[in-house]
Amino acid sequence: MSQVTVAETSVVGSPRRLPRVRSGYRVDVEISGTAFGFTITVDDRNCLGTVDIDHSKHGTFSNGLTAALAELLSTALAHGMTVNEFVHRFLHTRFEPFGITSGDPDIDWASSPMDYLARRLAIDFLPLRQQVELGITRPNSEAPTW
Repeated sequence: MSQVTVAETSVVGSPRRLPRVRSGYRVDVEISGTAFGFTITVDDRNCLGTVDIDHSKHGTFSNGLTAALAELLSTALAHGMTVNEFVHRFLHTRFEPFGITSGDPDIDWASSPMDYLARRLAIDFLPLRQQVELGITRPNSEAPTW
């Protein structure tokens, strides 16, 4: 009989503390007719702090799952996850709703709500050169592309 072991890593230190009062912005977007609201806060150095996701279908499984995912993302950010890491993990993820977006002139199509969020955070927090490399922005303009 083979034995299975689990590799565990522990994070030394405490999570990054955000200021009690912080700046941020909200983006309301529809993806294929389904409404989402993304509230993004930044710390005192204008680095990504937290993300909150509101879904139009309150009380549903998908609403609870998006809220849990936003909490998990915010916790990961507090423990050192970078925007670059998030973008690379969630860019091009595909699940419903996907399709044409409205409400955000920078992003006209997303393959999932997490793909949309990865694109939005890339545009807001990553250097233009990296956006171009990821295919989010055209080299000769700041207009995103699919």
